[in-house]
Amino acid sequence: MAPIRIVPVFAAILWTGFAFSYGTPETLKAELKDGDDLSFSNDAKGDLSAFTNLSNSLFAPHRKGGEKLPALVIFHTCGGIKQNIRDWTGVALKAGYVVLVPDAMRGLRSDCGSPPQIPNARLIKDALDGVAHLATLPYVDSKRISILGFSKGALVATWLASSGVANALRPGTPSIASTVSVYGFCALGPTRNRPQGVTILQPDTDRPHLMLLGGQDNETPPASCLERLPKLKESGAPVQWHLYPEATHSWDASDLDGFSKVAYNNERVTYKYDREITEDSRRRVLDFLSVTAGKK
Repeated sequence: MAPIRIVPVFAAILWTGFAFSYGTPETLKAELKDGDDLSFSNDAKGDLSAFTNLSNSLFAPHRKGGEKLPALVIFHTCGGIKQNIRDWTGVALKAGYVVLVPDAMRGLRSDCGSPPQIPNARLIKDALDGVAHLATLPYVDSKRISILGFSKGALVATWLASSGVANALRPGTPSIASTVSVYGFCALGPTRNRPQGVTILQPDTDRPHLMLLGGQDNETPPASCLERLPKLKESGAPVQWHLYPEATHSWDASDLDGFSKVAYNNERVTYKYDREITEDSRRRVLDFLSVTAGKK
C-alpha cells in the first residue's frame, strides 16, 4: 500500500493552535453580496439519459399516491456539471430520491482559481435555495432533504453541516437532514489571497455529516479533516468519515481519468478513476442517507 501523501503547505493545518477567521457564519454572511439567485425547474423528469439536461433540473422517481419522498441536492465541482454528477443523479434516482442539480457556474466554464470568481457564500446560498425549493414540492418530505457535494460542492456540503452557517445565509430554510462531502477538505492555512486562513468544517457542526477522503488527493488533501474530525466526534458532533488510501481527487470521474493540471495550491494533480472505490463510495453514501434521510 502506497503511503498517504501529505502536501507540506497543508501539513501545518491543525485543529489546535491556529486562528482561522474566514469561513465563519459572520464572514460568509458579509461575503454574500447582491446577485442573481438560481431558478429551479418545477417539472420533474423521471428519466435520465446521456443527453438529459441536468442544469438546475429536477428529477423524481415513480411514486405511489400521496407518498412523500426523501430528496437530495447534488452539488457539482468547480468545473461544473460533469459526467460524475450525471452518474450520481442516476444512482440517487434509482434509490428513490427526488434529486435537484443546481448549476452554480453562471456561465463560467471553470471557477477553480483562488480567489474564486463566484464567492463561496453565493454557492452555499444556491444549495440552501435548492433545499427550500424542494421543500415546496408536495411529494417531498421537507424533513428529509440532504446535500451531496463533490470537491468545491463538498465544501458547500461541509459548511452546511452547521445550522449556524445555514441560518446566517438563508434564515428560515428548512433544516437539512444530513450532508455528504466527497473529496473535500476541512481547513486551509494562510494563502496569498486569504492570509487569515479558512475554516470549512465548523466547530458547531450539528447535522449528520459524512466525509469521503482520498489519501493520494493533493488537490484537497485529507490532513485537515483527519485532524479535525476525531476531535469533533469526541465533542459529540454527528460526523463520520472514511479514507481511501489509494484514491486521488475525482476518483469517481470516469471521463477525467488521467486528466492533469496545476491546482490552485500550485500542486500538479492527476486524476485517476477507480471503479471499485466509486462503487464503494456509492454504497457508503446510500447507506448513510438511508439512516439519516432515507425512506421511512
